[in-house]
Amino acid sequence: MSATFESRSPADASDLLGSFPVADDAAVDAAVRRARGALPAWRDAGPEARANVLRRFAERAAAAEDELARLLAREVGKALWDARGEARLLPAKVAVTLEDGLALVAPIEANAGARTTTHPRGVLAVLGPFNFPLHLPNGHIAPALATGNTVVFKPSEQTPACGERLVGLLREAGLPEGVVEIVHGAGDTGRSLAVHPGIDAVLFTGSYAVGRALREATLDQPAKLLALEMGGNNALLVLEDADLDLAVAEAALSIAATTGQRCTSARRLFVHRAVAEPFTEKLVAVLRGLRVGPPLEDGVFMGPLVSTQAAEALARSRREAGDAGGQRLLLVEPDLPAPFVGAGLVRYPGLAQTHAVQREESFGPEAAIYTIDDLDEAIAGANDSDYGLAASVFSADRTRYERCVGRLRVGCLNWNKATVGASGRLPFGGLGRSGNDRPAGANATVYCTIPQAHLESRADFDPAKLPPGMPAPGDEGR
Repeated sequence: MSATFESRSPADASDLLGSFPVADDAAVDAAVRRARGALPAWRDAGPEARANVLRRFAERAAAAEDELARLLAREVGKALWDARGEARLLPAKVAVTLEDGLALVAPIEANAGARTTTHPRGVLAVLGPFNFPLHLPNGHIAPALATGNTVVFKPSEQTPACGERLVGLLREAGLPEGVVEIVHGAGDTGRSLAVHPGIDAVLFTGSYAVGRALREATLDQPAKLLALEMGGNNALLVLEDADLDLAVAEAALSIAATTGQRCTSARRLFVHRAVAEPFTEKLVAVLRGLRVGPPLEDGVFMGPLVSTQAAEALARSRREAGDAGGQRLLLVEPDLPAPFVGAGLVRYPGLAQTHAVQREESFGPEAAIYTIDDLDEAIAGANDSDYGLAASVFSADRTRYERCVGRLRVGCLNWNKATVGASGRLPFGGLGRSGNDRPAGANATVYCTIPQAHLESRADFDPAKLPPGMPAPGDEGR
């Protein structure tokens, strides 16, 4: 009998969401073969037939919003307000894909006799994360299907029930057999899928460490495209002219939404010396007041982390912040067992970010404050990072924000808004350890397709156009 594993709620270990089979190499191979077999018919069905299936999927996802939100709350531990926000993104992603995404890969007429067309890459592997187990896989799957690809999807081993429900909605919408296959398991299953010779591209959302391992595992398959959306160590800049109440509210949201388990969560706050004390006092008060509790209860802001292992990793990171010279300003310890955690805040005495805990991505509601004296110092501090996903600038003066545009080395830069959240109609991705120049969002259709260039002519043969020294056909012996 094949191995199985269970999914249980991090908020309540007695809440069993299901038992799931671990896909070994043979199961992965069978799934890839089924997806390969389904490719020609799906590719040739045409864009409108594919769009109709996706529209039906969007309708079903919208109708199932409450069910999906409660599933997310149970399996991930997301508070209901947060889970409902993710559930609403499923139909929205379909609309963005069919309207904006397909426009990016539409045929182009360059000039008379020169044009481009775009075509599906083939069978794509989608490796999903636990923190947005519906929205982020769908961010790859919907563009892949719209452009004529087939998919083998491996959800995070921490959220298999969410993965199954996502695929179930697609099949209920009339998706043909084999167009989306699902396999379950941990790292071994993901690696087996990624390196399979029948996979044409790997679309991944997760940590830098796993993204690097995927790159290494596929070094001998250079034709295989990797779209890697990885972590962040995101910066929030608060200048002396900022609206402090706005900056505090958006900073707290950036730190603690999804219990700090977003790749765009704010980890580093660069605050001007003139407002550092009032900003810090207000932020500590707001973070201390965040309601932590069972995610299905109304009024809860933060549910638990996804696992006790995640809580242990956060606790280690918090201890190491002290080793790195951080002064502990806040550590909320809720009267609930792990993996429930509260928000935390430290302050470092200078701008140097040399300790590993300052440079690594930490998943949890924890941030560090650095005091700066001017905008250029803030930019330098924010750029002193191995990651480059998101940053936010808080200032009443738009020209100061514009100075950051192009100077802050991030893929997503916001003004007077939180680092978390993104528009699906814009590209989404980062630099350095945050990504490999394959931005998602509306741009996902680009990495799901292959462009083909065409030079075309209806003209008859004209020997006068032959280059010097080249005989015309039939004149070779003359």
